[in-house]
Amino acid sequence: MVSLGMKLPPPHVRAWYSYAFAAEVYSACGLAIFLPITLEQLAREVGYYAPELVERCVISADSSVSDGVEKVCKAHILGVWVDTASFSMYTKSIAVAIQAICIISVGPLADSPHWRKRLLLTFAYGGSLSAVIFLLFPPTPSTLLPALAALLFIVGNTAYATSVVCNNAFLPILAKEDEDVQQVYQQSRRHGRAAYDTDVSSDRENNAYSRASLDEEARNLLPGVLIPAVRAISTTDLAESDPAQISKTPISPSSRTHYETLLSLTTSRLSSTGTALGFLSGVSVLTLLLIPVLLLEGSTFALRLAIGLSGIWWAIFTIPSWRGLPGGGGDGTSKEDRAIGRAGGLKDAWKRIGRMISPREIRKLPNLYGFLLAWMFLSDGFHTTTYSAILFASSVLSMSAAKIILIGILVQLSAVISSIFVPKIQRHLSEKAEREDRKPITNFKVLLYAVVAGAMIPLYTCVGLILPFGGLRTEGEMYVLAVWFGLVFGPFLSYSRAVYTELIPPGHESTFFSLFAFTDKSASFIGPAAVGLIADLTGNLRYGFIFLLIMLSVPIPLLLGVSVRKGNEQARIWSEGKASDTIVSTGIREGEDEDEEARTERQGLLAAS
Repeated sequence: MVSLGMKLPPPHVRAWYSYAFAAEVYSACGLAIFLPITLEQLAREVGYYAPELVERCVISADSSVSDGVEKVCKAHILGVWVDTASFSMYTKSIAVAIQAICIISVGPLADSPHWRKRLLLTFAYGGSLSAVIFLLFPPTPSTLLPALAALLFIVGNTAYATSVVCNNAFLPILAKEDEDVQQVYQQSRRHGRAAYDTDVSSDRENNAYSRASLDEEARNLLPGVLIPAVRAISTTDLAESDPAQISKTPISPSSRTHYETLLSLTTSRLSSTGTALGFLSGVSVLTLLLIPVLLLEGSTFALRLAIGLSGIWWAIFTIPSWRGLPGGGGDGTSKEDRAIGRAGGLKDAWKRIGRMISPREIRKLPNLYGFLLAWMFLSDGFHTTTYSAILFASSVLSMSAAKIILIGILVQLSAVISSIFVPKIQRHLSEKAEREDRKPITNFKVLLYAVVAGAMIPLYTCVGLILPFGGLRTEGEMYVLAVWFGLVFGPFLSYSRAVYTELIPPGHESTFFSLFAFTDKSASFIGPAAVGLIADLTGNLRYGFIFLLIMLSVPIPLLLGVSVRKGNEQARIWSEGKASDTIVSTGIREGEDEDEEARTERQGLLAAS
């Protein structure tokens, strides 16, 4: 609870927090739980059991199993017969691919003060509307409804992701409005560093994933013990760095370094608190939605009602952001600023990504890019495992919607618990190892353990293809695996960012974390498409877990080839090289400016004479 007399955040910050509180409900409830099973269920309502395709599919316990054999339900959608579970996977794959394109393309627009808030509201209300439309579906099954639901899923998924990009673009502005940051900035002006604000804004403009830090405001709004754990598992926070990153940047008494450090810490504190608020709203609403789902016995209408309510929540709690966030309208925004994001701006965004993944950069930072390659497999594998498990519980185990909600809650809460206690265990074991003159437990080792533990889930599911018992055949096993996955998933996300942080060139965190987010999304459409195709061809979703086992096993040798120590040294050298280039180019520009001033002065003297 918020204590009386506590210091509330400024109005702009409260408005920014409100959007995290609004949008994360749609992500945690709609995208993660209800939309996957709604797509599958809508398709099942118009489907027929293969291979005869004459017996209508039914939605009830044990309906998918006959004489110990799993029955495959296929629906005729857009002229093609498709496995109902595969249909949901294909939709997810298309949604993620479009989302990746939009995230990159919207970057230049989100950087513009004129467009930032307009885009946020457009995507927010476009996404919430796509969820509310589910309430208007007719009760009678139709072959058009699965296709319409898939379209709404794609729109909502894309709108949510791009709105988060726009929302994160406010972070540098909000951080610079902080009283302490303003005070340090004024001190830097008095020391002749007034121009530094422009330099920082160009380097830090999109740094929504900077170093982790908490202050009194965050602790007043939320239980302090939850914030580091929540930050690790929230879908809003794609790539937040680790507190250890602070030690990479040497602290000097200069006002410039002090300003940079404080700005980064303030940005991170805002990000952490907003992420935690979003997580708590998502889990709380997900728990409350158990009530209508139970009362309506998990019917398709109950699922559509849950999606619609999450969209209404999204729309209502976006209103404070609409009213409170700074906007670009009527404030003297230049024509050039309004023109940002046209063909040239979008082209530059893609060129920037191309330069970052060029062979030249890869040769300079082989360990960093080696880790990114492993991360592409791992991110796709873990997220596809989540999606596949939800569909497996619904279509193969015939678990009710209420039970699937419980699975989602178990995963989230287990991730929180592991994110709190794993760092403490690591610290205890490392201190013990140092006392015994042994190597400490590094972040890299913890990540490797998490990857191996995560691979056990598809491995165990594949056992069901060989043995007549075990291998995820019962609801009890699904609950156990949900807890196991949550215990693994929290540390996986947080420690993957921690390891990546150690490989980033100092002073270029924003640039490389944007690349981290890009690699996360650019390949994440492959897993759902591949699992869906395998399930479609074999008639058994369980075979898709063989692909997931490969996806989580291939990165292990790739990770073993990464040296964090060498990567850290390569990052330092790369950063120093960039700094030298900047100094040289700045000197050239200053020389050009001086020549221009001299020419102007001479022209003025000639005119006067």
